[in-house]
Amino acid sequence: MSTMSLSYNNKKTNTQKAQRFTMWLGIVSMAMSFGGWTSAFLVRKAAGSWVNFTMPSIFYASTLVILLSSVTMHIAHIANKKGKSGLMKLNLFMTFCLGVLFFLLQRQGWYELEQLGIYVDGNVSGSFFFVITWGHAAHILLATFLVLIAFVRSYFLFKQKGVSHFHEGDLDFYKIRTDLLIMFWHFLDFLWVYIFIFLKLNH
Repeated sequence: MSTMSLSYNNKKTNTQKAQRFTMWLGIVSMAMSFGGWTSAFLVRKAAGSWVNFTMPSIFYASTLVILLSSVTMHIAHIANKKGKSGLMKLNLFMTFCLGVLFFLLQRQGWYELEQLGIYVDGNVSGSFFFVITWGHAAHILLATFLVLIAFVRSYFLFKQKGVSHFHEGDLDFYKIRTDLLIMFWHFLDFLWVYIFIFLKLNH
């Protein structure tokens, strides 16, 4: 292997490590933020003047959707590692659709709460519910947009390639960076499960 190739590989490895470290920092930061919100939720609830309400059943549906999206994202990542571009593209697109569906279901849930008289500027219990779920939904929209970018890039990349799979020598050039994407997506999925259980138990 030439010196130039070694230099390129070392640079690539260092870049990937830096990106992964940055992703972990972002995940830890988000986990601390939501941990702070849920802690503040409990403290404020203990102070009184708290209105309890039933979480609309549509949030159960959105939970199933987000869990299913983790499955499709995982399949896309494995397919990417194995060089199966067709399977990867299909599951990236499915993950994107499920991300959009999750957000739409959340939006319907917020609408149903408003029909019950629970508003973001009403009782503090409703304010906490909206802020926490809105915060998570904003991150889901970001992750969904990143999935869309990965799908579009993979579609045009392999369309240009003109084949349905990689050749071994093409892996470095044609591989989509799903490793960071799957970390972010799985974190948001598990975060929602935590939020859902927390809000269910405390409302």
